Amino acid sequence: MGTSTTRLHTAAMNAPSSSKSRQEYAHFCDLFYQRLDALTLIKQLIHMVKTVQRHRGMSMGMLGGNLSFRDDLAKLQTQQERRLRLLQAFAARAGNLLSEKDQENLNSAWATICHDWQQDSVIDNYELHCHLIEQLLSMVATLGKQLEQPTSITLTELNNPNVTHNDDPPFPNRYKHLEVLHFSTRLMPAVAEQLGRIRALATYAAAVGVCDKDYAGKLRYVIQCTRVNNEKLRHQTKRLEGLLDAELGLLGQLKSYEIKLEFLLSMIESDVLAAHSIHADSNRFYNLATDIIDVYLQVVEDGVELLAQWHEQDIDHWVEAYQ
Repeated sequence: MGTSTTRLHTAAMNAPSSSKSRQEYAHFCDLFYQRLDALTLIKQLIHMVKTVQRHRGMSMGMLGGNLSFRDDLAKLQTQQERRLRLLQAFAARAGNLLSEKDQENLNSAWATICHDWQQDSVIDNYELHCHLIEQLLSMVATLGKQLEQPTSITLTELNNPNVTHNDDPPFPNRYKHLEVLHFSTRLMPAVAEQLGRIRALATYAAAVGVCDKDYAGKLRYVIQCTRVNNEKLRHQTKRLEGLLDAELGLLGQLKSYEIKLEFLLSMIESDVLAAHSIHADSNRFYNLATDIIDVYLQVVEDGVELLAQWHEQDIDHWVEAYQ
């Protein structure tokens, strides 16, 4: 239990005895733990996104004839099944933050992917994985939406209708909170997923040795989207660097990974899309893309962890501001 969380328990135990004061402290505690549960669920969902993305790339490589992924793919399937059970346990604790229907949909989608996937067509395998990842990212975005108001501001506004966003309360992380939240639950995961799709399609094409018209069209489209969104990512990263005091250490490394990303995209365009027959190594495409995706998702995880730290600090801000 964090230091601030310990202080929250102490404050609640020592709360004034009036009925109104007890309700206010109890309400703050409820909001605090609800947001803490939301952050925990986001972390688990991001881990699942990473696993499903890798499973998509490896399974498509195997369907293309590259059997070197076999052992790692089996491990990924076991990890994902454990992740699903872990998510259910966290969701049970979190109440209605993640509905039973959402959990059932995730289980059903994963079961469909795993059932005799070796017999699936490559396009079905690709689309099923993409659909599941879209579900996961949608849940991340929905949970992120619930975190837009820090606990301290939410409670202050509930108890004092005269408090507005323009009153400049002593919540110094308010605007940084919104920027990091959007970056970590929407923009960065979306770019990582586009890279995941490129990894899967390029790995398959290189494994099978050809890239037919349909797959070439999909690859060109997702490469175009990646370049557009990576430009948005560049501007947002620069903005965050100006707002944060080295609190997200990996932000500075993203510039070097832009070079790696452009190298990967250019290589795919020349060795896959412009080639009549493909002689490139599918493992190389997979590994180069994975190197970039892993860093992008690590930035996401670091962003969520920073939000959790600020959330702990909300206790002190509320105690100081709410009189």
